[in-house]
Amino acid sequence: MSVVWLREKNGLTGTKYEEMDSQYNVEKGHATHVRITVDEYEKLLSTIASYKKKLSEEQTAHQKDVNAEKKKSVEANNTVVDKVNEAMKKATERVAIAEAEAERQKNLNKNLLRIARERANAKRGLQPKKSHCGYRFSGKITQTKVKAGYDKKSGVIYADAWTATLESPYDATIPIHQIEDQVFKDLRGSDGILNKLYVNYWTLKNDPDRIWKGDYQSAIDDEVNPEKKNYLFDYKFMINPKSQLWEIQITTTKSIRPLDEMMGPRRRKKEQEEAKKKEIVDDFPLFDRLAPDL
Repeated sequence: MSVVWLREKNGLTGTKYEEMDSQYNVEKGHATHVRITVDEYEKLLSTIASYKKKLSEEQTAHQKDVNAEKKKSVEANNTVVDKVNEAMKKATERVAIAEAEAERQKNLNKNLLRIARERANAKRGLQPKKSHCGYRFSGKITQTKVKAGYDKKSGVIYADAWTATLESPYDATIPIHQIEDQVFKDLRGSDGILNKLYVNYWTLKNDPDRIWKGDYQSAIDDEVNPEKKNYLFDYKFMINPKSQLWEIQITTTKSIRPLDEMMGPRRRKKEQEEAKKKEIVDDFPLFDRLAPDL
């Protein structure tokens, strides 16, 4: 392509174009215009159009690639989401099955414990066997001495406390870790054994299902027991080899109520015999019983 470089000059006679031997001349400065032939101009336009078309095609191809990658990314994301949803669905189903099984086991254990209590009640003569709490005193309700502090002059300070052993309805062959929570459950609550015996208690902060145990001094402390109520402060689990049942020995700050239904069948049998004797005596007139021998 033969290019003629021109420089625009404005004068009194109008605008003129001065030819230059190159695009830039030290004396004349930069060229302002270019002169080419019509054929060269048409070829230039054709070349520009070709480049524009190629650029447009490349942009279109690039956009297709971008769209394809976006589609793959969305499909991959959807696949991941589907897999996650499927995994969550299966996990939810497994949890539901596990919860149902846990509930079934809970009901089964509840029924087994109920049957065990009723059988133990029947064996020990506790009536009515279906509604009796299943606990009874297996020994004396005893006043005892416990350490309540220390004095430099007199030494150890002792205080009066009360202790009683409660026989549970649970077989001694059941491991302690399986029966301990159930015994605590029987003791706690408004309908629990301790409430019936007028005995208060505390539970652990980090495990409210377990009953606190400590020492006498802590149980009568003014901050926790300002009214000096009767509180359980010590207990221990035992097995009675004779009855082959679990027992729990409790120690309290004050006396323990001798609940009639927990005294066992012996007391009631004695009371029934005495009542029967009274009925027999009442059947005879007083003069018959006091009449002298003739």
